[in-house]
Amino acid sequence: MPTTLLRLMGESDIIDIDPSDHDGSVIPRLMGLDAADRINLLGHWLDHDQGEAMSDDPETMAAMTAIGAAFLAEQSVAASWGGEVNFVVMTILREKWPVGSKSRYRAVADRVGASHTYLAHVCTAAKLDDLADEAALKQSETAQLMMALPQYRQNRKRFANSSAVQTLIRQGL
Repeated sequence: MPTTLLRLMGESDIIDIDPSDHDGSVIPRLMGLDAADRINLLGHWLDHDQGEAMSDDPETMAAMTAIGAAFLAEQSVAASWGGEVNFVVMTILREKWPVGSKSRYRAVADRVGASHTYLAHVCTAAKLDDLADEAALKQSETAQLMMALPQYRQNRKRFANSSAVQTLIRQGL
């Protein structure tokens, strides 16, 4: 049972990882990719219903864990990880390509073989007593997404019209 849990929510897939599983080792698949490329790769893996199949591959799972752990560290969530918080939702959703800039965005997506570029957002982290309690995880996930909803609404034009966040904004959970 993990002591910390990062829920990665993409356009079509949700994968749970334990960021503490990443020991800082170099992941060959990620070599030469900057932070934005890594988020785009992670978004691509969590899109088009391929995340579950990708998570069955240990190398891909290690790469997902490394990307998630690094993003948490950049967002300063890692500083309170384990003591103050142990569960957080991170969304990785399609970015809107402005008219006239599509070739530039296409080049960025092509670097990792993706069909879109993606925006990552870490929701407000929570402390749960039991990470095995699915009902508590779902309730915390919903609460975290509700708290992020104003930010999604404010930045709605940054997300693609096909992005799952557009439906989330319309329905308001």
